[in-house]
Amino acid sequence: MKYRKYKIERKTDKKPRSRKFIKLLLLLGVFGFVLYITFQLFVQKPQLENLEALAKIPVQKDITLKLKGSPNVKLVKVKLIQGEKEFILYEGKPSKDGKVYLSISPKKMGIEDGKGQVLISLRYGLFGRETYRVSTFIDTQPPKIEPLSYTEYVVQGGAGAVKVRVKDGTQAFVYVGSDRYPMYRLEKGYFFTLFPIRVDQDPSTPIKVVAYDDAGNVSELLLKTKIAKVNFRIDKIRLTEEFIDKVIIPLLGKHLPPKEAFKEVNEMWRNRDVEKLKKIGSVSEGKKLWQGNFLQLPNSKVISTFGDIRYYYYQGEEVSTSRHMGYDFASFEKALIPASNDGIVVFTGSLGIYGNAIIIDHGFGLMSLYGHLSEIKVKKGELVKKGEIIGNTGNTGLALGDHLHFGVLVHGIEVNPKEWLDARWIKTRIERVLDAQ
Repeated sequence: MKYRKYKIERKTDKKPRSRKFIKLLLLLGVFGFVLYITFQLFVQKPQLENLEALAKIPVQKDITLKLKGSPNVKLVKVKLIQGEKEFILYEGKPSKDGKVYLSISPKKMGIEDGKGQVLISLRYGLFGRETYRVSTFIDTQPPKIEPLSYTEYVVQGGAGAVKVRVKDGTQAFVYVGSDRYPMYRLEKGYFFTLFPIRVDQDPSTPIKVVAYDDAGNVSELLLKTKIAKVNFRIDKIRLTEEFIDKVIIPLLGKHLPPKEAFKEVNEMWRNRDVEKLKKIGSVSEGKKLWQGNFLQLPNSKVISTFGDIRYYYYQGEEVSTSRHMGYDFASFEKALIPASNDGIVVFTGSLGIYGNAIIIDHGFGLMSLYGHLSEIKVKKGELVKKGEIIGNTGNTGLALGDHLHFGVLVHGIEVNPKEWLDARWIKTRIERVLDAQ
C-alpha cells in the first residue's frame, strides 16, 4: 500500500503578538500615568520663600531665596524678562541648606530701568516641575539730597539739628559715626531731626545724612559739623556705711558686702537704665511740641551739672565710677515740679537709679526726664503744658537727699540740659534749622 506524503504547513498568526505588544505598551503607559499622578499627589512640592525681595531691584541687590519642602531639587533657573530680552540671574543647584543666592547688578547686566518679570523654574524628583513668576520694577536712580540747614558747631554731650529735602526718597537717617537716628518726614519732601552727640564722642566723628528710596538705592550727604571737646568736672565722693545701709541695700532688696552692693546699683542698674531710656526715646512725635526754652525748677540751685565724672570711694578705696547725665536742682523738700515745656507724658513709674520718674516727649526725638520724685501727679498719655505741675521732688532711687534730677534726651541719649534752658541757643541752633526753606 502506498501512502501519500502530505506536507503539513503551520501558519503563524502574527496578529495576536502585535495585540499583546500594544497591550503591553498601554499597560506601561497607564502605569507611568499612575506613577506620575502618584508623584504629583504624594511627593511634597518645594516652596520658595522671600520672593517679595524681587519686587523692587535697585542698582545693586543681593537676594537669598530659600527652598522649603522637597529636598531633591535638581535644578533652579532664575531669569528676568524685559520685553523680548531675557537675562539669566541664576542657573544651577541650590546650596546644601536649600538656598539660592542672587546678586543682581542691573546696569552691569544691561537691564534697563522699568518693569519686568522674574521667572523661576524648579526641577525636582523624577517628574517634578514648578514655576514661579514675580512682577518686578528696576530702579537704579538714587534719591537726591539737598541740604537746607544744619547745626555746624556742636559739643560733646550736646545736640544739633539738620533739615534736608530728599527727591525720590522715602526714608532718611542721620549717622553720627555708627549711631543712627531717624529723620522725620515733613511736607514737600522735607526731612528734619535732632541728633545727639555722646558725652565721650570722638571730635573726628563724621556726621552724615543717608537717604533711601523704595527700591533700596542709597545716597549720602556728609555734613561739615564740627564737634568740640569738653573738659568735664571731676568729683570724688566718699561712701558711708549709713548710705549703703539706708539707700543701697533697700534698693537692691538683698544683702551684699558694701562694695559689691554699691557697684551693682551704680553700674549694672545704671547700664540697664541707659538701655531703657534708649527704648523709650526711640518713639517720638514727628512734630515740634515744645515752645521756647525749657524751665528750671523754680527757686532752685544747681548742685550737680551734666557730664560730671564721679569717682566713688569706700574706706579709702575706689569702688566705682560713673558720669552724671543731667542737672540736679535742689529747692525745699517735696517742692512742686512744673513741666519744663509742652509735651506728652510717655513714662511714669519706677526707673532704676532715677527712682520715681516722669518722661515727657516734646517731639522730633526730644524728651525731658524728671527723677527721684516723691510723688507723681500725671499719667502716661497726658498732654501737659509748660509750667503745669507734674509731681514733687524727693529722694527715691540712687539719691543722697531731696532734689530733682532733670535730664534731656535726644533719641534716648542723654544730652546737656544747659543748652535747652537757653532760649537763644534753641532759636539759633535748632529752630533756625527747622524753619529753613
